[in-house]
Amino acid sequence: MTNQSSAMRVVDRFVDHGAPLSFRELCARVLEEGHDYLILDLDKTTHLGRNLGELLAWELCAHDVYGESVTGRPVGRWFGGRVLLDWSQPAKLIRYLGAGAQRWALAGIHYLVWGRMASRIPWLRRRAYSRFGPHPTSAVQRRPQMVALEHLATADEALLLKLARRVWERQAPDQVITREDLDWIRARSPGIKIIVSSASPKAMLDVAVEELGADWATYSTAERINSGTAKIDRLREMCPRLFDPKTNVLAITDTSYGEDHCWTEHFACVVDINSPTPFSPIVPQASPTRAVHSATVLTREEQRRRATGAAGYLDARRKERAPMAMVELDGEALRSLLGDLLAETNQFATQVAPLRQRWEVAHALTKLAETSRAVLTVP
Repeated sequence: MTNQSSAMRVVDRFVDHGAPLSFRELCARVLEEGHDYLILDLDKTTHLGRNLGELLAWELCAHDVYGESVTGRPVGRWFGGRVLLDWSQPAKLIRYLGAGAQRWALAGIHYLVWGRMASRIPWLRRRAYSRFGPHPTSAVQRRPQMVALEHLATADEALLLKLARRVWERQAPDQVITREDLDWIRARSPGIKIIVSSASPKAMLDVAVEELGADWATYSTAERINSGTAKIDRLREMCPRLFDPKTNVLAITDTSYGEDHCWTEHFACVVDINSPTPFSPIVPQASPTRAVHSATVLTREEQRRRATGAAGYLDARRKERAPMAMVELDGEALRSLLGDLLAETNQFATQVAPLRQRWEVAHALTKLAETSRAVLTVP
């Protein structure tokens, strides 16, 4: 028995933009005058490798113990900007480390094992699907997200806004998308509406809207985490027109660990930037997606170094240098390259086998999607 509604196809156009470029250079290639909406993820989309909502939660931890006298001045931070160690106040430092360990240790270990390690170790990844179901990323992220959101809910809104602005300003060198970029987009596409959709908390999104000049945003609360398919549900509630077939939407995200892969079921053009888990060119038959783009997009600091002629201008956190050659393929070329993979994908996607668990199908489809990208990007 088959389920034809689950059949898959290739997109009409796939582009890997190759050499690193600025966000504005990317938009000059992918943005159309007819685009009605631009949807942006936050965090690792607007800032290279930075989860702003998580950093806000750590900022509140430091403020709770050290107070404004320490967090309000430029103090060095470790562990990706999370941990503030003020050696001049040993008593407070011990309290801070103890409170942080009590709040984050178990959630952090849980995410380390079932999130980061599972993404790299095949047998552990399969166990994650078996344990958490067909959407393990969202399930695994929920625990640390709830730790952060429940703590943030205890703070005054005005304080959170102040701390969120501080986090935003501190990450300026890592910023990939700026207000000037979005102003340029508005000049190029008058009338376009810009939405930021993120799993980060409200205070962080309020600052992002203000700093970027976006129109509005969706965000997480302790009652509702805005990630994965929940992002789509919230966007549908807020702006049903986004999902009208006549509406032209450009959607851009880093989709780290695949949390935004469901966007290919809803938007005509999707773009992953600086992504360790980019979009697959194989999408559901009923999907409106016609084009998939991938790009390595430079931070402010990388652009500055490139402008000075520095050979090693890329950030050290980029483990592998991006391919320098652009890859551009139409539907016919994709069907030729991915025909066998597409057939195998459809075999899994359309079957209804009572002995096969949903997580096994999801795990197999994820591996096939990743293989489809490898075929297109590996020389």
